This record gives sequence, C-alpha cells and structure tokens, in this order.
Amino acid sequence: MKFNRTTISLVILALGLTGFVFFTEIKNQGFNLTPKAENQEKKEKIFPFDTNEIKTISIQVNGNKISFEKTKDSNQSWQMIQPQKITASNAAMSFLVNLFSQAENKVEIPLTEDKREEFGLNKSQHQIWLTLNNNEKYHIILGKPNFDDSQIYAEVNFPKSVNSKQNIFLLSKSFQYAIERDFDEWKEIDN
Repeated sequence: MKFNRTTISLVILALGLTGFVFFTEIKNQGFNLTPKAENQEKKEKIFPFDTNEIKTISIQVNGNKISFEKTKDSNQSWQMIQPQKITASNAAMSFLVNLFSQAENKVEIPLTEDKREEFGLNKSQHQIWLTLNNNEKYHIILGKPNFDDSQIYAEVNFPKSVNSKQNIFLLSKSFQYAIERDFDEWKEIDN
C-alpha cells in the first residue's frame, strides 16, 4: 500500500497538533510533569533557620514546662536547665531539633480567631519556644490533628525580622510525639 506525500504530511501534522493540545491541557489542569527530584528541591520550608542556630528550646505539655540549652560540649550538645539542671538526652533532643528542618510549607491557613478555635489552638496544652543564636524567637502552638490524623495544625509566631505572616500550618504529628515524652526520657542515661 502506497501513501501519498500529502496524506503522510497531514498525519504528522495531526499527531503534532494532538500532542500540543494534550500537553497544553495537562499544564492548564495543574499537572506538573517535571521529575520529582526537581520538585523536592523547590519546596519551601516553614522555619527559615538552620538547626545549628538554635540556642534554647522550651516546651510545655499540659502545664509542665521543660527548658533546654545548647552547650559547647561536642559530646553532649544539650542540657536541661528547667526544672532540673541535668544532661539532656541526645536522642530525644536530636529527634525534636531535626523536625524543624524537615517542616515543609504545604498548607498555610490565614490566622483568624475562628480558625484558632476550630483547630484547637486557643486552648492548646502543647507549645514550643525557640531562641536562636541571634536572639530571634519563635513560638509554635500545636492544635488538633487534621481529618485523617496524619498531621497536626500549628500556629507559628515568627520574629519581626522574618518576612512571614503569623499563620496556621500543617506539621508532622512527630512534633506532638517529640514533646509528649515522660520526664525521664529527656534525661541522658549514664552508662
């Protein structure tokens, strides 16, 4: 079977136009065809600091407050300063500190008093205060879990020097797990 040049040209043109319309429509529908590795690099972090910059951390769970301070000792980097002055568990502190570098800004909800109440932020018993080496202070209030109990709503209060509004974010539930430890789990076990 022999095809005419015009027929072949029209088939090629039709395939080209079909491809063009297909990819144009996919992009208009919001689908992203770039590889995942590129997307992951561009994700915006909630906390714009390096975890090495954290100087103090205070947590409050159900009215009990515990404070920690970074030491200059390379073997033991954290010390509990309140309610007791003792060596803090490296494992517990590392777990908590690493959560800040992993928190990604996927959902940001404008802060209103109605939203604070809806997400359990107005009566929260779970709070975290951070002070950086440059004395910038962050305050994180943890609220209720989201609908599928995979993340937790959190109100983040940024220092004035950070160009970000006080908003509600979705954080990993690991933040809640990290601070809901028994008091003994915060202490370094002597070998």
